[in-house]
Amino acid sequence: MAAETTVSLLDSEMEDEMKSPTFNTTQYALILAPAVLLLTTFILFRYLSTTVGKEKAYLFGFLFYWFVWCFLLPLFTVGIEGLKEMLSTPSPLFGQPAWLGIILLIVPPLLLFVTTFPSSIKGATLAFVIYSAMYAAANGAFEEIFWRGTYIVAFDGHLIWGYVYPSIWFGLWHLSPQVVEAGTVTRETFGFAFMSIGLGLTWGWVARTSGSVRFTALAHILLNFASPTGAWFIPNGS
Repeated sequence: MAAETTVSLLDSEMEDEMKSPTFNTTQYALILAPAVLLLTTFILFRYLSTTVGKEKAYLFGFLFYWFVWCFLLPLFTVGIEGLKEMLSTPSPLFGQPAWLGIILLIVPPLLLFVTTFPSSIKGATLAFVIYSAMYAAANGAFEEIFWRGTYIVAFDGHLIWGYVYPSIWFGLWHLSPQVVEAGTVTRETFGFAFMSIGLGLTWGWVARTSGSVRFTALAHILLNFASPTGAWFIPNGS
């Protein structure tokens, strides 16, 4: 019965929000931003990987991405008040329905902690663990602020523009850092990007229905740490 109610609510919202909306300047900027983000970060990661090496390419590429796109753009578009709103206490706590929100928050990081984490962390150095934890914390928090919080606040929770649209681009952005290893776009990198769209929709649902990115940021941080990336930033991965 609860599942039927959720589907019915979603169908009703889709019907209402497919009507032609009227955008303001901030919303137009956020509609255009993901394409520019993908272009600039893809070029930067690829250029850096061929000029300064993989470790520095990851470091400088992510610093640019976090600071410019995930911090400055939210600050200039939704402002301090918008940041406070998206980081406020979730209400309802786990979104609507609560049982679905809990599942969406817990299952993705739990799966990685059970499957890939044990082998990834086995024999890891302290530096590897520290870099992995720092990356997980920064990336999880900044990405939720931009891809979930900023769009939900700017588009007032709109189903398409505040939820579906940024979730798709969130997945596609993952093509950029993958170019460091792959050198170009491949079937494998597209596969990872497609999977990331699913994660965007997963966390976006909770953020949108709870009005906050507090718990989605925590889930994102845990998922990133469950798949340690410390080797990206350490010469020879040690």
